[in-house]
Amino acid sequence: MKNYQKKIIFLILFGLFLNISAIQSQTSNDINIYNWFDKTVGKNNLDINNGVPHTNPFRLVDDRHLYLVDKYEIGKITYDGQDYYDVKLKYDIFRDVLVLNPYGESENTGINLNKSKVESFSIENKNFIKIDKKSETVPEFLPGYYEESEITPDFIFYIKHHKDQQKIAAETGVFYFFKENNSFFVNLKNTIYPIKGKNDVIKLFPEQKKQINGFYLMNRELKKSDLNQFMKNLMKYISNSLSIQTK
Repeated sequence: MKNYQKKIIFLILFGLFLNISAIQSQTSNDINIYNWFDKTVGKNNLDINNGVPHTNPFRLVDDRHLYLVDKYEIGKITYDGQDYYDVKLKYDIFRDVLVLNPYGESENTGINLNKSKVESFSIENKNFIKIDKKSETVPEFLPGYYEESEITPDFIFYIKHHKDQQKIAAETGVFYFFKENNSFFVNLKNTIYPIKGKNDVIKLFPEQKKQINGFYLMNRELKKSDLNQFMKNLMKYISNSLSIQTK
């Protein structure tokens, strides 16, 4: 029996008269209910705790690791149709694998979650979704996990987090480091466009050329220090500028 059905039966038995829409909503009260249920039935017995052990065989040169963040962070995940809150997650962006630290286990223990059952997750104040199908027009927009920022319903910005592997041979063996190499995409009215630089942005929004050039000029330091945030800010800026023009 799926967790959702178990939760409905359990809540009814304890006299909690909640309808389906209330259970699926993400208010603070509902989060508390989910967490209460998970604790009551035993977090070790939840369906999410199934997966193969996570391994990291790479000896690092320095702190340039293969993860989004090299530690487990408290997050939220939708897995096999069910929402799980306050779970400890780590995202291996080199192998595009989401790792769960099972409840009560040492952080040396992790399991690779079944990607076919992961629908979305949130970690580090970032929202990720799983893309199932590749784009016929943009070959590099492959299935996998993407950070999603919905600028407007018809304007969605994606970051494909990835790290390239480099290795160094030494007398004591082979060591590795991982370098960030993310890709950016825009979904504009259900059409995917790759964004590889300023020219692609201007080509997509030619009427905003002056504003785009100005944004790049005024935010050079942010572009150098945090390209991901720079791109998010740029997309919001373009959207705001477009909305002003249409008024």
